[in-house]
Parts: sequence; structure tokens; C-alpha cells
Amino acid sequence: MKLYRRFLTVILLMFVTSLPVMAENTTLVCQGSWGKEVNQLGVTFPAPGVMPTAPYQCIGGYDVDANGMLWFSDSVNSQLKSFKDKNWAYIMLNFGRLGDLVCFNKRLYVLTREPDGIAVVNPENGKVEKHIKIDLKNPGRLKVVSDSHFLLEEQGVGLIMYKNDKVVMHPAVALEPVTDGKRIFGVQYNLEKDSRSIIAAEIADELQEPEMLGLYEAGDTIVFIKTAGINADKPVIMLVTASQPAVIKFIRLGEAASPEKTISLPLFETSFLPASWKLCSDGNLYGFAGSASEGFKVFRSDSAFQ
Repeated sequence: MKLYRRFLTVILLMFVTSLPVMAENTTLVCQGSWGKEVNQLGVTFPAPGVMPTAPYQCIGGYDVDANGMLWFSDSVNSQLKSFKDKNWAYIMLNFGRLGDLVCFNKRLYVLTREPDGIAVVNPENGKVEKHIKIDLKNPGRLKVVSDSHFLLEEQGVGLIMYKNDKVVMHPAVALEPVTDGKRIFGVQYNLEKDSRSIIAAEIADELQEPEMLGLYEAGDTIVFIKTAGINADKPVIMLVTASQPAVIKFIRLGEAASPEKTISLPLFETSFLPASWKLCSDGNLYGFAGSASEGFKVFRSDSAFQ
């Protein structure tokens, strides 16, 4: 997984700078500059004019709730920022090094590293209702299954499964925090440059070994691939191939991992995030683009799976 991210970072540096400011088949949702103000997002530049590649030096994550409110975990400023209808707001947190953020059931779930765990925030009053302590090493994406059941990616280690105050590490490293409520999905390397095995493990009281659902064949060398989420109770993968290094594809898979629908989007420079586009909680695809000189932009894909 780390190899994919390093390769993707190189691809970004080579190609993303030539991307147009406005991408086709997308809508600009918001834009802004870097800083500490309410309508800004924090960033720590490793060198003048250079965007960070390490976590916690820019936003840790973003999501969109059911009401269309866009939320950011502003790690540098230790805040949660929100945007809707040209209005910005913020919630101050007493936690440091903020990671991924998920909107679920009218609450915000935010990964924190200082201290380790998940903060549950009520966006209506800005109060932290609880902080769930989970020892973390290199956390990535977060999935909230219920208010007492979480899946958390520990990159290169495995999948943390938190349920009813119990923490278990699933030993299958290829599983990712993507679930339909019954199975957990993942992508497994199979020694072939142009294909990957799509796997799933049943959610049960006892840990289950993943089974292969099918072989996804890209028809090109794969340089980046992850599961992206669920749509219509089916897994969605995100993919970058060697022949189209400036394009990220989101593909909904059907039976035996056969592609049902593909949405192609421009790849942005956001190597501090798992990917520059996200299948958000409102069911739409949103992309975060950032540059040292021009600030940040958030786009919504005009194409949808539904």
C-alpha cells in the first residue's frame, strides 16, 4: 500500500501541475486560501511553494453530510470547518493531529492522534460528546458502521475493528474500511500488473477469512487501486492506470467483480490524503485540489452512480 502511495505521489508531481483550474464534468463547490481565518484552511509547507506530502500538515479529511454541508478536519488549526451556501463556520477542538472525518447520523466522527482515538462531535452545538480511545500507529480512512461500530485502516498493518468497546485487529491486511453492513471489502495484489482480486470477509462475532469475489481486470498497468465505498449495496473501487496517470476512475462492481459503471475524474495533488476524490456520505463524489500559490478548491462530480 505504501508503494502505491509513493508511486501516486510521483505521478501527481509530474502531471497534476498541468491540469486545468476547472475540470470538465465537475462543479466548483468552494474555494479559499491557506491560513487561520474562519474561511481558510491550515497548511504547513515543508518548503516555500511546496505542498506537504505527510499527514497532519494540511486537512486530515473531509465529508459532506445529508444536508449538503461540507466539513473539513483542519488539523493544523485543530478545528472542524464547515461550508454551505457561501457561509463558513468552525468548531474548536482540544485535540491535535486530526485525521479522517465522517458524517454519520447527525454527528461528526474525527480521527485524532493527540490523544489517539475518535472524537464524536455534535455539529449543532459544537460539543464533543465523547472521545473513544483507540491506540493508533499509522491510521488512514475511517468508516462508521454505527455509533458503536467502526472500521479503521491501519496502513500496512491491518484493519482495526471497534465494536461495543472492544478493539480487534483483523490480520487480513488487504481488507479496507468499506462495508455494506454484512461484509468488509478489500483489494488484494495477485502478482499481475493489470488485475487485482476483489475480496470480502463476513462480519461476525469471530474473525472471518476473506474470500475472493472476483478478479478485476483493468486492461492496463495498475499504479493505484483502493476500495472507495458502497453504492447500491455494491463495492466501488478507485483506480489509476499507467496509460492515464492524470485520471482517477471510480468503478462500481457487480457480480464476479465485473464493472457496472465507471466515472472518470481528474487527479489532483493531494498526496496528504488517501486520494484526491472521495465518495462522500451524501452519495456524491467530491475532489479536493490544493496548491501552494492558489489555495484550495473543492469540486463535485456532475456524474453520479445512481
